[in-house]
Amino acid sequence: MTPQKSKVNMPGVAPGKALAGIPVGDESAEERVLALLEGSVAGDADQGWSTLLQDSLSFVSATASPAGRTVFRFTVLPSHCNRLGNLHGGCTATIFDICTTTALAPIAKPGYWQYAGVSRGLSVTYLKPVPEGEKVLVESEVVSAGKRMCVLKATMRRESDGEALAVCEHGKVSIDPPVSKI
Repeated sequence: MTPQKSKVNMPGVAPGKALAGIPVGDESAEERVLALLEGSVAGDADQGWSTLLQDSLSFVSATASPAGRTVFRFTVLPSHCNRLGNLHGGCTATIFDICTTTALAPIAKPGYWQYAGVSRGLSVTYLKPVPEGEKVLVESEVVSAGKRMCVLKATMRRESDGEALAVCEHGKVSIDPPVSKI
């Protein structure tokens, strides 16, 4: 599945670059999430933030109803840790940023979160240390999605016993161009 590319000159997108969008046809929730992830690591993005987690973050599931929801599995590697040997707070925030954004893919429509928006706020609460080697699940969902703004939430849980390790709230603003009414 190839992510859709915008032909629209959009503010914040470098000239000559296409913006990867979420396919909004008959794709399943899972196919939409995978297309969004594929689009976020295509081209020049290979050198960016998305590569930080690509070997340790794996997609588990997605649903569109009653709200957009995704689940990812993550294994904490030494490169993700602080000097105490626990998952670094900045890495935790990056994981939440990526995972919560994917919860928008199952509910996307033309002109409605098709480009997954940009962050306006990300609040993370760290509950317990997450040591190197720990396997966790990151459960994300759409709390509210309007035409221009949304709120997403996620919980990072120890896979072995379901213990909550960190939680977040992520606010985003839509960057979708207007849909032409022809």
